[in-house]
Amino acid sequence: MERELKKLYLRFLKFFKKDYFLNVRKFSTSLKNLNIPRNVLEKFFSNYEKPPFLLFLKNLKDIVFSKTPFDFILKNYEEDWSLWRHIKFLEKESLIEIKKDGKIKILKKKLFSLIPRPKEEWEIKEILEKKMKRKINPKDFSPNFFFGNFFKVKKEFDQMPISQSSAIFLVKKILDYLPLKKFFLFVGDDDFISLYLTLVDPEIQVSVYDIDDEILGLIRKIKKKFKLKIETKKVDIEKEKNLEKKFIGFLANPVYTEDGVKEFLIFGKKNLSLQGGFCFLVFGDEGIGNRILFLEKFFAKENLVTLEKINQKIYYPHILLYEEDKEIKRRLKEFFPEKLIEKSPKLGATLYVFFSFPFKPKRIKFKRPMYAYL
Repeated sequence: MERELKKLYLRFLKFFKKDYFLNVRKFSTSLKNLNIPRNVLEKFFSNYEKPPFLLFLKNLKDIVFSKTPFDFILKNYEEDWSLWRHIKFLEKESLIEIKKDGKIKILKKKLFSLIPRPKEEWEIKEILEKKMKRKINPKDFSPNFFFGNFFKVKKEFDQMPISQSSAIFLVKKILDYLPLKKFFLFVGDDDFISLYLTLVDPEIQVSVYDIDDEILGLIRKIKKKFKLKIETKKVDIEKEKNLEKKFIGFLANPVYTEDGVKEFLIFGKKNLSLQGGFCFLVFGDEGIGNRILFLEKFFAKENLVTLEKINQKIYYPHILLYEEDKEIKRRLKEFFPEKLIEKSPKLGATLYVFFSFPFKPKRIKFKRPMYAYL
């Protein structure tokens, strides 16, 4: 069935290219009088307009699984021309039908069953609570939902768990973007997001590579109980760089230093498929500061396009791991009640969502006015 999606993608490219050349020459007001040669338009299309296969699937997902197809425009900072192009192609392929109220009816459900459906946070919460037969505690540590206080973080691996509400948000964002139900990688998983994700959608196939034997063993325990599609492997990313399997996306929550972020991102990116992939990166500012500018430059150099940068949704509950944690708590107690400190976030983190392009666009030099949308 995935082969059918790839064939569909090739037919879309053919349809898109034909439509692109027609629109540029006939309807683009700023380009009508430029007489742009065909070979130049070919270069513009292949470098700037042609979507990779996985982004094409994400576009389909944003159209057929949204409340209204027009959500596609906002989710992808696109315009209505792009929406029409996708809708027209899907209708031409007899894959969808547009109902009178503007909603979409999927005609070939089996084909779209390969693409994970997005879910709201409340839906994710309901599914998890029903399966685990316990309540989500939004402000508690993410591992505690599965293991109570049994799992103890290890300072030597720089472990510190996010909150359960943060874990649910991460699952939501992965489901928003994930274009297929297979080969998603967790580069370390001391937050046990692999369990949250596969319990919500048991058809998703993931791999968890971590250096901690205990984490891998606990994941296998839940995997066995619920028959989840999780592969586990002990991996030290500083020593083992290239893996046998290739993935369509990964989640990394690295050491919060400039070098830590780079190390985890490079590892994940090296193990993506030839079609690129979606990269989810979580990190907070413990030791980066204005070096974020160096990281932003690094992202671009690595061919990573930022799709989203989200603050205020992922955080770490109060915890005392190091002497410095005790010291900052002592200082905060000069201003705040101890109970308030213990109920408040200790550290906020940013979620970056990237798409790793499988090719590097070339800069095409062509003299044109500033207002020429090409």
